[in-house]
Amino acid sequence: MHHIIILFLCAAILTGSLLLQLSEGELYLFGFKWPHRCLLYETFGIKCALCGLTRSFCSLAHGNFRQALRFHNLGPLIFAFTCFQVPYRIHGVIIHPKKMGRKLIKINSSLTVTISILIFVNWFVYLGGLIL
Repeated sequence: MHHIIILFLCAAILTGSLLLQLSEGELYLFGFKWPHRCLLYETFGIKCALCGLTRSFCSLAHGNFRQALRFHNLGPLIFAFTCFQVPYRIHGVIIHPKKMGRKLIKINSSLTVTISILIFVNWFVYLGGLIL
């Protein structure tokens, strides 16, 4: 069941990235401004670890790699990981109730942990820049 949930979420994220339009740093869905808020940024003026990721994904979905990097340093990597989840989860659903290959599970788990660590390292580097 978890494969179906994650597959649905990743497909929704990727579809949303294609549907949302980026104009002057703001996101629009079918002409209506998309309300995106970061409570940490609005309260303290400090970006969270994922600030800019939606705009980065939208830029990538529309083919603008450089702009995606400006919004979030790890945006392209996280976008690629999200894309990887679609075939991985489809594979998990199709072969269920059989077990998935251990190697494939290790690859996905390793990628998940590595990207999570990179997100926090990237955020700490950002926070360090605010302090210094």
